Amino acid sequence: MLRRHRHAARLTLEQLAELSGVSDRTLSDMERGRSKGPQHRTVTALADALGLADADRRQLSELAREGRLRDRWARPTGLCELPRSVDDFTGRSAELAWISELMRAESAPGAAGVGLVTGSAGLGKTTLTVRAAHALRTDFPGGVYFLDLFGMSPRPLPAEEALSLLLRALGRAEQQIASDLEGRASSYRSLLRERRALIVLDNAASEEQVRPLLPGGGAGKALVTSRRLLAGLEGVRRLGLGPLPPMEAAELLTGILKERGASDDDPALWQLAQLCGGLPLALRIAGNRLVSRPGWNAADLAARLTNEERRLDQLSAGDLKIATAFGLSYEQLAGSTRRVFRRLALVPGHSFDAALAAVAGGTSTGGPGTPSTSSSTSACSRTARRDATASTTWYGSSPATGSGRRNPSPNARRSP
Repeated sequence: MLRRHRHAARLTLEQLAELSGVSDRTLSDMERGRSKGPQHRTVTALADALGLADADRRQLSELAREGRLRDRWARPTGLCELPRSVDDFTGRSAELAWISELMRAESAPGAAGVGLVTGSAGLGKTTLTVRAAHALRTDFPGGVYFLDLFGMSPRPLPAEEALSLLLRALGRAEQQIASDLEGRASSYRSLLRERRALIVLDNAASEEQVRPLLPGGGAGKALVTSRRLLAGLEGVRRLGLGPLPPMEAAELLTGILKERGASDDDPALWQLAQLCGGLPLALRIAGNRLVSRPGWNAADLAARLTNEERRLDQLSAGDLKIATAFGLSYEQLAGSTRRVFRRLALVPGHSFDAALAAVAGGTSTGGPGTPSTSSSTSACSRTARRDATASTTWYGSSPATGSGRRNPSPNARRSP
């Protein structure tokens, strides 16, 4: 229905995204049935942008409401189609070269070509791997496939279900798919041994989930993304993703705002890029907000983002929200780790080391194997090294968590 109304209005996805403030990727997912439950505010924004009559508005709202009544984490029903790449992708040339070299290289006999891209929320892991996969299409005549493993959901996609989807995408008839995990994994590895296909496994939850989905050697390759380190995976090459450098962050904003004649020389754009901490998701949200509000300029939004405790509230555009991205990671943490995270939000400055994290967690700073390397300390210190300003200060000092709950802890000011 959304595609029909967009075509009737003679709008491209990019034009509708600009008018509504909803990201073009989200619009694409909605039109392809991958996002079945848009929120009321998203539906309203789309209806306004499309100029829908009352009857069409009601029908669109009803369809959206029916989608929200289904499982929030609905499983994909397609055959692992690779999402489109964003037109304004910026930077990450070294990372793209690393992926390209790894995926094109011949694997040693019996070894699997597997790349693992890790990093915290909002760093653009999915966008990067999708971009790389599109560039590699001609190198994989057996096909390029994409599967979201729902690693941050309450119910990550089980390996058995993932294998069934991948086997069907690779051409195996449903009646030929084994009923047990081992049988499916064996068939999957056999197919990839002879077939030069690239499998993109996005948002992995754990080693246990992703291990059966990796090729066993031969022609097939795999790219995995995860917010976790997945240290237990054997025989994989690892790429840790960090924030964009200032120049690339400003270039991304300029690319998003190109229709408004934005310039890399605008000091307000540089300030906005800095306030977004180099996070591609935050930069995209900021850019989308400006595109959808012609009366605003970069200086106006930068002024709104100056208050750290309200920054999360400002970084939202349609259904894109920094708070939601961070909140999913925060909900996965143990209670002790959450407490350390909130305490570290009170630390002055934008960085801290493992010793300070240990103090915040009430643990020792001894050698390997001591409590200083506990999950609480190591998880928070990893976050600090990658994007302390974004993840710890923004989220830890926010008045509410990504799920909207407040925390009564006296150790942090309005901490989640």
